Amino acid sequence: MQITSGRLRGTVIGPMPYDGVRPTTDRMRQAIFNALSGLIDFSSSDVHVLDLCAGTGALGLEAISRGASHCIFVEKNALVAEMIRKTMDKCGVNSTDSPIAVSDAVSFLQGMSSEQYPKEMPKQWDCIFCDPPYAARILNPVTDAIIAQQALKPGGIYVAEHDRIETISQQVLKHITTLAFGVTLVDIFQSV
Repeated sequence: MQITSGRLRGTVIGPMPYDGVRPTTDRMRQAIFNALSGLIDFSSSDVHVLDLCAGTGALGLEAISRGASHCIFVEKNALVAEMIRKTMDKCGVNSTDSPIAVSDAVSFLQGMSSEQYPKEMPKQWDCIFCDPPYAARILNPVTDAIIAQQALKPGGIYVAEHDRIETISQQVLKHITTLAFGVTLVDIFQSV
């Protein structure tokens, strides 16, 4: 698995020595970013990205490679988070601009309103990726927390990857498109 485009193109991600991680394939990432190309310009100045349930960090790293200035990686497994850190070091990605939060996605989002949330970290993003373990069935709680915390900037993009069994039942974000890859669906939403 490798970064497919941008300044880090060809950089190998992983391998991930943990069975619970299901990375977004190179082909899927390429299709996702192609779909996003008309919605968000990652190379414009000061684009902030949030990679929830980051796993390998491939989605956030792809965004950085394409020009995003900041990405927060949220991964609840500390061992997996350490692998993201190693990949970032290999890529020369600055951990100040792109920190890793060891937390589950919902707790991270809900924690943004607490006094412990670092003041220097953003509370709104231009693009949020969420690729949780399919069996966890957490996309609706994550989506609800994104909406409740107003985590997307106006016009911001939310990319949610899931299997065909899970559906996202929200009425606030505008549904842009659904990409299909076998048993996997990727829903793309935009805040209005």
